Amino acid sequence: MEAFRAVMLNKTVTSAASSMCISQPVVTRLLAEFEWRIGIRLFERQRGRLHPTPEAKLLYEEVKQSLAGVERIADAAAEIRTLRRGSLRIAAAPSLALDFLPQTIGKFLERHPRAQIQLLLLSSQAVMERVREGRSDIGFIILSLQLQSSYCQLLMSTRMVCAIPAAHPLAQRDLIKPKDLQGERFVSYPTLLDTRAMVDAAFATHGVTRTLDIETQNSYAMLRLVEAGVGIALIDALTAACHQNEGVRFVPFEAAIPMNFSLMQAPDQTPGALQQPFIDFVRAEMLRRIPAEAVLYPER
Repeated sequence: MEAFRAVMLNKTVTSAASSMCISQPVVTRLLAEFEWRIGIRLFERQRGRLHPTPEAKLLYEEVKQSLAGVERIADAAAEIRTLRRGSLRIAAAPSLALDFLPQTIGKFLERHPRAQIQLLLLSSQAVMERVREGRSDIGFIILSLQLQSSYCQLLMSTRMVCAIPAAHPLAQRDLIKPKDLQGERFVSYPTLLDTRAMVDAAFATHGVTRTLDIETQNSYAMLRLVEAGVGIALIDALTAACHQNEGVRFVPFEAAIPMNFSLMQAPDQTPGALQQPFIDFVRAEMLRRIPAEAVLYPER
C-alpha cells in the first residue's frame, strides 16, 4: 500500500524510492506484490516507465480519503493530549454562573479553542445532586464549611461587602461599620439561609436595627434592587468584582462575614484532562479579580 501511494504521489518509481528511502527494485517488488494481493492491475509498463491504470486512479482516491481519516484521528489525539480539545460539564449556582464563569470560560477557550463546555445554572442543592450522580463533571456552589467533604472542598472564602446606591450618602465612605446602617432599609437573604443568620448576628452583636422588609435569595437580584435605590445589601466580593454599573458602589464592611465558594467533583469518576486545568484557571481568576483585603481563604 505504501509503495503504491508513493508512486502515485511522486509519479515515478525513482522518486517514490527516494521518498521511502529504499531502492527502486524494492519498490517494484512491493508494487507487484500489492497488485497480486488485491487482484487488480494498477500500472502499465511502457518504455521503462509505469503508467497508472484507471483502476489505480480510482483506488488512489479511496486511499487518500482513508489516509485523511487517519490523519484526522491523529490530529484529534494530539489536540486532546495537549489539552486543546476536550469536554467539560459544569453546573453552578447563579452567583457564579451568571457572570464570573461565563467570563472565565471565555478566557479559558482562548487557550483551549476546541474544548466543548456545558454550563448549567442551578441551585446549590441541584448542583450537588447532579455532580453526585455523575451528570456533571464539576460543580461550583455556595456551601457552609460544616458540609465540606472528600468530593466537596472549599475553593475560596471572601468577606461580604456593602452594596450601596451611588446616590446614597454612605456611598462616599471608605468603610462601612454595622452602626452606620442603623435604621437603613436593608435587602436581605431569606431567613432559611445560613448567610442571613450570619448577617443578622453581626448586626445584633452591635445592637443595630435595620428595616427588613425586602428579601431575595440571589445576589444579582439584590444588586438590581440596590440599583433601583430600594435599599442597601451585603453581597459576596466575587459578585461585586464582576459587576459593572455606576448605579452601585461597593464599600468594604467592617465585620468579617464569610461567603464560601466550594468546588464539587464527581465521586468515583476519572476526571477528564481539562478538569484540573479549568479548576486551576478558575481559582487564579478569582484571586485576580477579588481585592486581596476581601479574601479570607486562601491566604495571600
